[in-house]
Amino acid sequence: MVGIGLIGAGVGYRQYEQHQVAVAQQKEQAAVKQVKQLKAAEKAKRLADKKKQLAEKIKADPFSKTESTNEQITSMLEADNFVGTALVVKDKKVIYQKGFGYANYDKKLKNGPRSKYQILSIQKSLTAAGIMQLVQAGKVKLSDKLSKYYPSITHGDDITIRMMLDMSSGLQLKKAPEEALPENQVVNFAVTNATYDAKKHGVFNYSSINFLLLAGIIRQQSGISYQNYFEKNIIKKLDLHDTGFVIDGYGKNGTIGYQATKTQVNADYTPVASEPESQMTYELGTGQVYMSAGDLFKAESAILEGRLMSASNVEILHTRTATSPYAGGLYRVDAGTLRSHGMGYGQESAMMLSNDGQSGVILLSNYWRPAVNIQTPMAKIYEEMMLGNLN
Repeated sequence: MVGIGLIGAGVGYRQYEQHQVAVAQQKEQAAVKQVKQLKAAEKAKRLADKKKQLAEKIKADPFSKTESTNEQITSMLEADNFVGTALVVKDKKVIYQKGFGYANYDKKLKNGPRSKYQILSIQKSLTAAGIMQLVQAGKVKLSDKLSKYYPSITHGDDITIRMMLDMSSGLQLKKAPEEALPENQVVNFAVTNATYDAKKHGVFNYSSINFLLLAGIIRQQSGISYQNYFEKNIIKKLDLHDTGFVIDGYGKNGTIGYQATKTQVNADYTPVASEPESQMTYELGTGQVYMSAGDLFKAESAILEGRLMSASNVEILHTRTATSPYAGGLYRVDAGTLRSHGMGYGQESAMMLSNDGQSGVILLSNYWRPAVNIQTPMAKIYEEMMLGNLN
């Protein structure tokens, strides 16, 4: 009995010892995790401080009517370490156009006026224009329920086309496809993997599935693929020569996207950003088009001027909702100004436009860097132009 008792005690002690070791390991892991979190927070703060300092410097730099527009804008963009193409248009007249840095560093090809970049999420504004063209043709209504086009999507009876244009549907996509798919299969994948969040219904919640499904509706109601519709009603109609779909290749004047570290400011062009074909097809209607700065302004200006739809439909499309400034693929800054922004795969796009489509600032970059915010100089240039300090 004594022997059995001793054995039992030994087993119990070993279990106790193993428990103590496990507790110690858990404490150690928690401590390591906490240190990592603190370091990440400190790094994020340094990055935020760096961006804030750069933004304040740019905002504080005064423009003057007596100084050269070219010199003032160039100086600002160089201070921001901008890489890409800048275009400034005032009253339909180009007052500034210049390339910065390399489109392809290895080949020493520099960015210029006709360099092509992914416009990324700005494409949503063009998809929205396609929907409004179908509304104008009587093939779609903004009040239509999503269930009319995709009966299997949960709560489709509670979601309208207008809500999808304004990103207030409550829809999300639970996963992305792992392989390149043709358009119809991309749409089918989205329908199958769409989820609904009641808490986000009726309020702004940025989710690309809205515009992916809208691209699918364009397919349904036009009788042709989204890409063919885009080519016919945007590219050919507006005579755009530096616009196309990434999946087909950029061709001449294409840019390579470069991916920077979180704190990097200066460009060293490493590494090259990757974009699998699965992503190129998955971004249907939401971020799969490339354009030059000139083509982008031409297209957006045509929409705002009522050359692709009636002026009344343009106004309806870009009227902000009660919960968000986002409307029809663009953000309404104020009664006279619209803006948009996109980033991904080493590229970044940003633009501000006057409500009449006569004036605007477009910055397209093939070197996205978290520490460099191209929206700050874009807004500054636009503000100074509208104040009359740039001619």
